[in-house]
Amino acid sequence: MTIHEALCTSARQPLLTVCLLLMILQMALVFASFRNEGSGKIKILYVLHFAFDFALFYLPLLDICWDINYPSGAKVRPAVLQAFGSLPLAIMILIEILLCIALIAELWGLIRYSQSHPTFESVKETMDLLPAGIAFAKTDGTVVFSNLAMNDLSHALTGKELINLNAFQSGWEEENKAQITLPDASSTWQLTNYTLNVDSEKYVQLTATNITEQAAITMQLEEKNAKLRDIHMRLDIYNKQADKIIIAQELLSARMAVHNEVGNVLLECRHYLRDPESFNEGKLLQALKNTNTYLLREFEEDDTARDSLTDALEMAEAIGVDVAITGMIPGEDPFRMILAAAVSECASNTVKHANGDQLLVNIQNNDAEIIFILLSNGETPKLPILETGGLKSLRRIVEKENGNMQTSASPDFTLTIRLPKMG
Repeated sequence: MTIHEALCTSARQPLLTVCLLLMILQMALVFASFRNEGSGKIKILYVLHFAFDFALFYLPLLDICWDINYPSGAKVRPAVLQAFGSLPLAIMILIEILLCIALIAELWGLIRYSQSHPTFESVKETMDLLPAGIAFAKTDGTVVFSNLAMNDLSHALTGKELINLNAFQSGWEEENKAQITLPDASSTWQLTNYTLNVDSEKYVQLTATNITEQAAITMQLEEKNAKLRDIHMRLDIYNKQADKIIIAQELLSARMAVHNEVGNVLLECRHYLRDPESFNEGKLLQALKNTNTYLLREFEEDDTARDSLTDALEMAEAIGVDVAITGMIPGEDPFRMILAAAVSECASNTVKHANGDQLLVNIQNNDAEIIFILLSNGETPKLPILETGGLKSLRRIVEKENGNMQTSASPDFTLTIRLPKMG
């Protein structure tokens, strides 16, 4: 049976199917050889093999089409088509078997080549295995390559595949570096841009590095630094108050020494009254005069009962807060004591939380109540004000006197205290 006779029977379908599959597979091998940049001889061999497969598929298809168009043999077949159709069918089957064996050998050689040489697929697989995200795009933003990590990051941030690099970066680009945290706060990424020149054409490389652990450590360090700044501020306040404490101790020691001297003078006076002849009366009178002078001056300048408001103002000055008071300052307690506590607490919070240096105190006085309004400068509070520590204690003191205390953080920290007048 010739090839032409076989093509006129039901055998033509499996024959054409095998020829078509061989041609398609060989075409795939040709594309793979050019993409992997193998040797020129291998590429020529693959192309010739593909041309042979194409001829083996095209000639039987042309023979069938000729019979359909000229069923009565009205036109003479071309010599090539007639010579091909007159060949025995066994030759065509043998050729298909040989081409199939050659295809398998070429495929095996391509596999061996890919195992020992870098190929497009191996580079893509390697890039996909990287924990870092990598993408390359043209200057207009068109992405030409992105690995799995970068695509996952794009899905997590935008819900879309990474197609345009400019649109992907428009939300958080900051010069050449950007740090972003996923919406679910599961990870933090560092994005970095690079400009590359490849074959006289510019490309943009975007690299995304997972810095979740580093970001957590940085946050912990910031919290510790905030605590250290608080401790430093408290130590600074203590150092500024330590001088006053030392001076007070020195004054106390001096007074004790003078008091001891007064006791000695009194003893000498007692002995003088018993035996006047044994003492120098002039020296004794001078000692009594000095003692009386010191005691009178100590009585006039007695500061054992310190004023609470004065202490609060001195404390504010010691930590670098300038307090300006407008209105009539109350002279009696509990108003003066509560005002002192409010000034002390607000001055401390101004330095500690707002990095400020001014405190304005407005005192309003009417027949029914007295109002203290304390306004501090500095940074606006970013979080809601929580009354803990000093503010909580101050509220207890105010409410104990049937007063009312309110705090506000916009635009600056404001503390308002209303105290009713008794009777």
